[in-house]
Amino acid sequence: MDEATLAINAHHDSINEQDVEKYLKTVKFPFTYQNHTGVSITIESADDYRKNFDFPWNIIRKTEPNWSHSALDNLEEVARSASSVAYKFLGSRISRSGDIDVQVQAIWIAVLTNGTWGVQFRHNLGVPINAEC
Repeated sequence: MDEATLAINAHHDSINEQDVEKYLKTVKFPFTYQNHTGVSITIESADDYRKNFDFPWNIIRKTEPNWSHSALDNLEEVARSASSVAYKFLGSRISRSGDIDVQVQAIWIAVLTNGTWGVQFRHNLGVPINAEC
């Protein structure tokens, strides 16, 4: 697995672990998140994140209070350059009872800056049209 893909996996894992410091180490700033309704935020720094924004696990729990963790069902590389890789992310949100609550798709972009890879952009596309959940 290459370093960009490892960065995507570390980012996903840190969301499941709900570990702020681990999560922030996987993020490149300025970081942009956009959801399927068109809401977009850009976070300038780790300090800005801590003070002014909800972390992903808190956002998920607002709509899915029984969320336990997410499974990474598929990660497909869609574009690559020397310093950036865009992936189509397909994941399932798992409830505390172990059931799949919803399947979501997203675009996650990893970038290389200062010699390390991290996630700089996430766009939650929402539920796939052909989702079974």
